[in-house]
Amino acid sequence: MIGADIVEIRRIEEAIKSERFLQRVFTRSERDYALSKGNKAQTLAGVFAAKEAVAKLSGKGLRGYIFTDIEIAHTVSGAPYVIMSDKVRGLFDGEISVSISHEKDYAFAVASYEPCEFSPVLPGKEICDEDLKLLPRKRSTHKGDYGRVYVIGGSPKMIGAPLICAEAAVRSGAGLTTLCVPASLLFAYQSRVKEIMLKGLPDANGKLIFDETAMNEICDKADAIVIGMGLGANAELSSVLKYLLNNFTGTLVCDADAINALAKEPDLFAIERKGVKLILTPHVGEFKRLANALNINSVSDIALATDAVVACKSAYTLVTDGVTEYKITSGCAAMAKGGSGDTLAGIIAAYSCRTVPLEATALACHYFGRCGERAAVIKGENAVTASDIIDIL
Repeated sequence: MIGADIVEIRRIEEAIKSERFLQRVFTRSERDYALSKGNKAQTLAGVFAAKEAVAKLSGKGLRGYIFTDIEIAHTVSGAPYVIMSDKVRGLFDGEISVSISHEKDYAFAVASYEPCEFSPVLPGKEICDEDLKLLPRKRSTHKGDYGRVYVIGGSPKMIGAPLICAEAAVRSGAGLTTLCVPASLLFAYQSRVKEIMLKGLPDANGKLIFDETAMNEICDKADAIVIGMGLGANAELSSVLKYLLNNFTGTLVCDADAINALAKEPDLFAIERKGVKLILTPHVGEFKRLANALNINSVSDIALATDAVVACKSAYTLVTDGVTEYKITSGCAAMAKGGSGDTLAGIIAAYSCRTVPLEATALACHYFGRCGERAAVIKGENAVTASDIIDIL
């Protein structure tokens, strides 16, 4: 499937004289990138054409979303790639590639779409139900023996994502789970939590801001931290991640917007760590952004380069630390819904309090798939929600 668009550079040159047009059509990152180039109008004309080409791929044009829901980013070598908001990403179940060209007075872009799914023939050991016996609960124990999980997420438009993650952590055996959300949004959670503790974090208009005191308190208390669910695009997130990578000594699970932030600033992986065990849980779109940012295509090589356990999620999931690989084939189409990734991140965090990161991630992915299969039998594939899966954990 292909979408294409051509635009006259002079037309964009006139249009960008309007600050309103610039902010309505181009993201901050796109504007900054264009300023760094010798010909701002030419660069933005190419970006504009690429956005239009992607919009045509959906078959709906720009209906239901706006120009800034599609961002054209560039790798270190200058190759363009697409970052989509949740609104746009929901229109595709695969990955989009884009190419931009300039010819005298015109900019031309082509976008192609191909369903992107891992083959069930994956490398590594296949996890099975018998392996779940590696996570026993002994009678003579207390809640402290099963770990303290802190979930950092949420923004005004995405209230539910971190709550789903925290509920999944509780259901997966975490001893204590604390949901950390922007302080101004606490009212939205107070009537919805029971077994989960709440912590308000400094924010500005519902968006998380970096505060060293708050992050230090979490680092001191947590055994596992999950971050990213529902935070949205947030310039402060890189500062939060930098602090956690440099100061936390437990397991840090980066999901959703945390992965997008790392892809935008891959230099964060070079931070000297004090012992944090890093787990990355990208779906195939997020994985491609990481791959483009790091200029690495292999899941195993990315795991080695980032010193992390990587779970690359699709209809089938590959989990690796770069040396050992596990293939996860459990799961079903019913799980292809919003909230599924948040659920899995919570399970991984809870399991990581009881075993090593690689094993915890592989076991969590397998059991998550099994619970999705059970939910589909009970509810039917179309009706299953993330909450249904959590109920079965």
